[in-house]
Amino acid sequence: MEFLELESERLLFRKYKADDYAVFYDMLSNLGNMKYRSSETKNVEEVHRYIDWGIHCAEQEPCINYRYAVVLKETGETIGSCELAFTDKDPAELAWELHRNYWRKGYGTEVGRTLLKLGFEILGLRRIIADCNTLNVGSYAIMEKIGMRREAHYVQCYRGNSALNHEWCDKYLYAILQEDYFGKQGQK
Repeated sequence: MEFLELESERLLFRKYKADDYAVFYDMLSNLGNMKYRSSETKNVEEVHRYIDWGIHCAEQEPCINYRYAVVLKETGETIGSCELAFTDKDPAELAWELHRNYWRKGYGTEVGRTLLKLGFEILGLRRIIADCNTLNVGSYAIMEKIGMRREAHYVQCYRGNSALNHEWCDKYLYAILQEDYFGKQGQK
């Protein structure tokens, strides 16, 4: 299947553009925004490669990584990115990263729900997973809010970045099955 642009109540999900550089640089070069990652902040060249990679993902046929710039409908501002990516270990994994100025406004939940809709209603997937650092309460709260269940707690499975003093970090794995997704949709 080819890349699909998406829309939710307040957000647009579109292909990356070179014009996204400023917001992605501000987001990915900020240690607060990157706190729960294993990788360090990104420099100018790395952010350009990140954007180029996102553009490339949208051009692949068939699309194997639905990577989106997340944009506010009302203002046209790019506020982050998200993806539904196919991996070897499971049919698909969802992820998102929002600029810190847009945390705690319900956008992460809206992004998660939109990606689940893409995966189950459009692509017909059987199972979708996501993971996060166990300290990232905001992230796993979103996963629970969109109907995912915690399936695993991996102890000391990756080294955190300098924001976490390069200490060993735990990770939660969440998942949702197609029948659980459609069951929850019927309850609304």
